Order: sequence, then C-alpha cells, then structure tokens
Amino acid sequence: MMLMAWGPFRFTVPNYSVETIRRTIQPRVEAQPVIRATPPVHRLGPGNEAIVLESTFHPRHLNGRGLAQLAGVRQAVNALTPMMLAHINGAGINIFGVWIATSIEDEQTLLDTAGTPQAVTTSLNLMQYGGGGARGAALSAVLGAANFGASLTAGPLSLGVRVGIGF
Repeated sequence: MMLMAWGPFRFTVPNYSVETIRRTIQPRVEAQPVIRATPPVHRLGPGNEAIVLESTFHPRHLNGRGLAQLAGVRQAVNALTPMMLAHINGAGINIFGVWIATSIEDEQTLLDTAGTPQAVTTSLNLMQYGGGGARGAALSAVLGAANFGASLTAGPLSLGVRVGIGF
C-alpha cells in the first residue's frame, strides 16, 4: 500500500515507508525600522510551506528495495526537479501540489560484514514550489476584485463581441 508519493517515488510499508510527517507554514513578515518607536510589522504574504518526511527502514527485510529508492531520491534532490506530492490516509487522497526537495539526510547503522546497513533512518526536507511568485499573487488579487462582463450580438450581416472589466 502506498502511503506517500513524491513524483515517481512511492513510500510504501514494505519498501521505504514514511513514519513521520512534519509540516511548517511560516508567513512572510518584515519589521520596518522606525526611529524612537516600535517597528511596525509589514505582512508580505504567505511563505512557502515545508514538509519533512522521516523514515526508518530495514533493507534486508521484506522486498529489500529501500536502498535503491534512497539512491534515486538522492539523485532527485540534487536535480532540483519539482514533483507532485500526494498522501493517502484514512480520509482518502490528499494532493499537496508541487514540491521541491531542499535536502535529504540518512543514517545507516548496524552494518553487516559486507557493509550493508541493517537499519536506515532518513529525513527528506521538501518545500512547496510556488512557481508563480509575487506576479501570480498580484494577478490573482487584481482578478479576484474585478467584475467581468461579456456580450455577443448577432445581426443579419454583422457579429459583435463586447467584453468589459470593472473594479
């Protein structure tokens, strides 16, 4: 059963499962310096959400593909490719949107005589990939306040289109 998916990577119970999901949302604010007064705080808008996926898996148990997936996740982190993040829980599927990895950390312990770890603990840090930036937020704010109207007129020898935008 898939519990999480980030792009092509499936974090499943027998393979490389996610045990902890830690989410952080931090809005963007900036204090404006003022002489002899408490600096007012300017609200700049939402910040990028961050998610940390933590896991412990045992490469020799079950299907043994966890180390291969870990190598693939490392390559994806270095490639800086934004990918879709989804989570399945008891309530259904939660689509988080597009996310980019900012780091991955792993600890391999209990090495056998061949150097293969018996336990691997990982922490994958993802950040919401906005892509639209301030331009997209400004356009959404303007269009959200606008009133759109359109009409189409047709006559025997003419066709007219009228589009209006009001605020």
